[in-house]
Amino acid sequence: MSNAQSESYSSQPPSAAPRKVKAGPPLNWISGSIRLLRENWAVILSAYFLVLVVTTLIQFGAMELVSRGGFVAIALAVVVGILVSLVLNAGIMVVFHGAAEKRPRFLDVFSGFNGHTILSLFLMMIAMALATLVLGFVVYMIMEVTGFSGSMFGSARMGGFTNGGFNPQGAVIMMIFTAVGGFAVLAVYAALFCYVIPLVVVSRQGVLEAMGNSFRASFKNLFVLFFFAVNAVVFMNLVLVPVFAIGVSSVSTIVMGVLALLTSLVWGSVLGGAYYFSFRDVLLTKTPPQSDESAESTVPA
Repeated sequence: MSNAQSESYSSQPPSAAPRKVKAGPPLNWISGSIRLLRENWAVILSAYFLVLVVTTLIQFGAMELVSRGGFVAIALAVVVGILVSLVLNAGIMVVFHGAAEKRPRFLDVFSGFNGHTILSLFLMMIAMALATLVLGFVVYMIMEVTGFSGSMFGSARMGGFTNGGFNPQGAVIMMIFTAVGGFAVLAVYAALFCYVIPLVVVSRQGVLEAMGNSFRASFKNLFVLFFFAVNAVVFMNLVLVPVFAIGVSSVSTIVMGVLALLTSLVWGSVLGGAYYFSFRDVLLTKTPPQSDESAESTVPA
């Protein structure tokens, strides 16, 4: 790709709009990620390894501060650590996007370190905290209505379940109602933030616009994304169980550590790529090909 084309791409990010996809993609997303990793293994694995190492070091640093620092220092370190981790993971999305567009670059992992992405992800953290408070209150009210709050906080009100206040059938209904309500709240929370990071860093949307598009895309493809999650868990077990068995049978902690690192690296890359392909299918609009007229304009005289 020429410099002029690269500049044109960077100034015109691909647009995104929610759309419903057919039921087949979950397996295609995983197989597509494996194919992408096979074709661009050096770039993707090296970028993901960098993110894995940096986020691990951030976690160790945060734990060290918890044992030594004051409250303000700990809070600031936690916020900065989470923000840096989010920015690096945003860069991974750009690496996958570049590889899918046939222009893989390791340095794309640092593309999240710009004013728009950092500010947007910081605002996303605030939005997540506020959403946690609001939805947590909703869950509490559901439990209050069904009587489960008494069980959690030790009040005598819950005694109705065991002392005749509710018959067994009513108790089961209340439990089902609580479970469904909790699942609905969790689904809303996940839908709001599912695709915010790639929308911010790839399509350069603002936080509120990204949250709205993420919410609509997730609910338009609720069952597809649910089956994607199920497939991911199944594949994860197929990968991790044999590796864990080999590690346990080995007497060397070094062998166990190397196996755990390689598994985390490869499986994390595959899962990240599958997540990118889901974003590409349900949201990302294909970048229109460059017209002959615009192509001629990029040719130096």
